[in-house]
Amino acid sequence: MKFDVFGLPIANPSSSSSSFTDEEKNRLEILQPKGKPRPPQPAYDPYHRMNMDRLKSTLVSIEKIDVDDNGHYDAHNKRITNIAPAVEKSDAIDLSTLRSNIKSSHLEIERLEKQINDKINAIVKFDRNGNYDMMFKKLQNVAEPVNDSDAVVLKTVRTVEKKLMDLINKIPRGPPGRGYKTTADGNFDLMEKRLTNMAHPMDDFDAVNLWTLNFYIAAIRGKTQRNIDDVYNKLHQSIIDLSRNLNQTTDGLKTQIDAIEKKRVNLDKLLERQINERQQASRNPEIHILNRD
Repeated sequence: MKFDVFGLPIANPSSSSSSFTDEEKNRLEILQPKGKPRPPQPAYDPYHRMNMDRLKSTLVSIEKIDVDDNGHYDAHNKRITNIAPAVEKSDAIDLSTLRSNIKSSHLEIERLEKQINDKINAIVKFDRNGNYDMMFKKLQNVAEPVNDSDAVVLKTVRTVEKKLMDLINKIPRGPPGRGYKTTADGNFDLMEKRLTNMAHPMDDFDAVNLWTLNFYIAAIRGKTQRNIDDVYNKLHQSIIDLSRNLNQTTDGLKTQIDAIEKKRVNLDKLLERQINERQQASRNPEIHILNRD
């Protein structure tokens, strides 16, 4: 017995008739390699009709794929499985390859993004509030300010500084003993005159008036006195507690001493009586023997 390309037995190879329908023949045309002649169609007897069912079952997936006039395929929303790894650029790829390529591309984008951020951070940094940190770098080619919120350039600062110095230099320098004057380094000399009506200082480098000075001195003095009083009270209480403990200890010792003294007196009396008895015994041995009997 001979078998065809599908592994089905050929009942009568010499017969020219075929049990394939026209639809089945068209399906076999799709399976046939391009450019190769179609093999002769074998004939099947009714006994082997069950093998046709096997063949039809292998063509189920082919039924779901249509080919249009341009040679394009329509899978009717069905999956194409078991795709081999792509070799050419026009080869189809599977989902695993697609995800791997997407992941590789994403990692490459993250790497490039990190390089860009590192280069930006080397020039300027941003905090959580969106403020800039120039990292002690110069910001060059900045236009001169126009609005109040514009950045100030060095040229503007020097211009304002010169105008301020001109105003300071125009302040009249009174004669000795009157008014005030400015020194060569721009400081003020009040010529031993008072500076009155000063506001309460707010910042660390504000001038302080006498009232503020006295207020803080009084506050410090009061706090110091409270600390001294607190230390004195604690020390006094400690002395009282120590004296009470000493008294309690002394009373306890006195009681113990009295008990010991009583024992000592009793022992002295007992010892004295024993001594007297021995002396009497030595003087009257007969009486002593009788007493023993």
